[in-house]
Amino acid sequence: MQRFSWKVRTGTMPWFDEACSALTLSAHLLLGQVALMLMPLMDLFAVGPLGSSALAAVGLLNSFTALMQLFCFGVMQAIAPLTGAALAGVDGRHCARQILSQGLLLATIMGLAAAFATQLFAFAVPRLGQAPAVAQALRSYADAMAPALLPAAWLAAWRVAYPLLGQARLLALSLMACSLLHGVANRLLVHGLGELDGLGIAGLGWSYVLSYGLAAAFFAWQDERAAQAAGAARSPPPDAPAHAWMGRLLAIGLPIGAVMAIEYTLLTGATLLMGRHGEQALAAHAIALQWVTLAFIVPLAMSNTVLTRLSLAIGRADTDGVRRVVSVSCGIALTFHVVIALVYVLLPTPLAGWLLPAVSQDREALQELATPLLQLAALLQAFNGMAVVFAAVLRACRDTRAPLFQVFAGYWIAGLGSAWLLSAALGPVGIWLGMCLGFGLTIVLLLRRVRQRLLHLSDIFPQPEVAHAQSR
Repeated sequence: MQRFSWKVRTGTMPWFDEACSALTLSAHLLLGQVALMLMPLMDLFAVGPLGSSALAAVGLLNSFTALMQLFCFGVMQAIAPLTGAALAGVDGRHCARQILSQGLLLATIMGLAAAFATQLFAFAVPRLGQAPAVAQALRSYADAMAPALLPAAWLAAWRVAYPLLGQARLLALSLMACSLLHGVANRLLVHGLGELDGLGIAGLGWSYVLSYGLAAAFFAWQDERAAQAAGAARSPPPDAPAHAWMGRLLAIGLPIGAVMAIEYTLLTGATLLMGRHGEQALAAHAIALQWVTLAFIVPLAMSNTVLTRLSLAIGRADTDGVRRVVSVSCGIALTFHVVIALVYVLLPTPLAGWLLPAVSQDREALQELATPLLQLAALLQAFNGMAVVFAAVLRACRDTRAPLFQVFAGYWIAGLGSAWLLSAALGPVGIWLGMCLGFGLTIVLLLRRVRQRLLHLSDIFPQPEVAHAQSR
C-alpha cells in the first residue's frame, strides 16, 4: 500500500501548504476517532433489547474502561516527540521502531493493569449501591471485556506512532474496519443468528476482544513487513539503547495521561453535581454535554495533528516550520470554534429538540433547561478545544509536568470548585459557568507557557550530538 505523506511542499506558499497538510492529516485522524467513538454507541443499540439492567451495566463499565483507555492513550502520546527527534537523526526509522517497540511494551503493562482493574471494579460494584441485577450483568460483561483491554492499549501506541511514520490513511481505514467489525460482531455474539444462540451481554465483551484483537494483529503484521522492507531485524541490536526509551516515555507520558484523566473527571464531577438538581436537570445536562462531546472530536483530531507535525518540525530544528505549524493549527481550531459558538448561541432550542423524542411530555421543559446550557457551551467548547490544542503544543515540546499542575489548578480547583459553589446559587447554569471558569483559567495558563516555549525554541530543539547518539 502506498504511504500517505503530509510533508510540507517547498513552494511559494508555505502557509497555504501547511494549512492543506494540517487539514488533510486532521481529516484522517478524525475518521479514526469517529470510528472509535461509534463503538460504545453500537453497544447501546446492541444491548437495548436486553433491558435496563444491561444498559446500566454497559454504561457503567464503558465509562470506567474509557477512563483507563484515555489515560493509556495520553501516556502513549510521549511516543510523538521522541519519534520526531529520532526521525531527524541517522537511521531514524530504526530508532523510531525502537521507540514504538518500547511503547508497545509499556502498553502491555498498562493493558494488563487495566484488565485487572476492570475485574476489581466489577467486584466493587455491588458495594457501591448498585442494584443486584446491574451488578450481575456488569460482572458478566467485565469477565469478557477484560482481555480486550490489552490489544486496546497496543492500539493506543499505534494511533500515535503511525501518523508520524506516514501511515495516517492506513490507520484511519484500519480503525474504520475495526468499528465495522465490532458492529457486526455485536449482532452475532449478543443476539445470535438463526439457530445459534447469542451470549447476551458477555457477547459484547467478546466482540471487543475480536475487533481489537484483529486490529492489533493487523498492525503487528504491518510492523513486521516494515522491518523486513527496511532490511532490519525486528529486535534492536545488542548495543542499541532500546531500554533507555522506557524512562523517557514514562517521564513525558505519565503527566499527559494524568491531564486527560483530570479533564474526564471534571465532566464526571459536573454530572454528579447536576444530579442533585433533579432528573430533568440531569437530562438537560446530558443533552448539552452530548453536543459538546460530538463537536469535541474535531479539536481532538486537530490536537493530534499538532502533536504529529510539531514533533517532526522540532526534530528537524525547523524554527519557521514550528511557528507555522502552531499558527496555522491554532487558526484552524479558532475558526472552527467561532462557527460552533455561533450555532450554539443562535440555535440552542432546536439543537436540544433534535436529541429528544418527537412526542414527550417533558420535551418543552427539557428544551427550556437545555437552552441556557447550550448557550454557555459556546464558551465552554471554545475554551476546552483551544486548551487541548495548546496542551498538544507543549507535549511536542516535551513540556508535560508543569502543564499537569496548571490543568489541575484550572480544572479541579477553579472549575470543579466554582461549579460546586455556583451550583447552590444559580442551579444548573452555575455548574456550567463553573466549568467555563475552569477551562478559561486553564487556557490562560497554557497560552502563557506556549508563548514562553515559542520565544525560546533553541531550548527545545535536539542538539546534533544528542540526535546522533539517539539514532545509533
